[in-house]
Amino acid sequence: MTTVTLPKHLEAWAESEVAAGRAESVEVLTAKAVAGYRRELEAFRATLDAASAEARAGHSIPLEVVMAEFEALYPDEG
Repeated sequence: MTTVTLPKHLEAWAESEVAAGRAESVEVLTAKAVAGYRRELEAFRATLDAASAEARAGHSIPLEVVMAEFEALYPDEG
């Protein structure tokens, strides 16, 4: 098993979650957090892969069109 050292503020938060009964242990909480991060990262990568495949297939929107739509929606942001 790998030992993980958390920054003090995260360690304190994790310990308070355990003390409040909202987590079984710091170890379980950490494992769940890493698993959640992994799921989010894998989903994001799948989105990037799908977008890349769409672009390679010629199904992309020119940047100028995207920027024009953005500026129309958010005129004060440009």
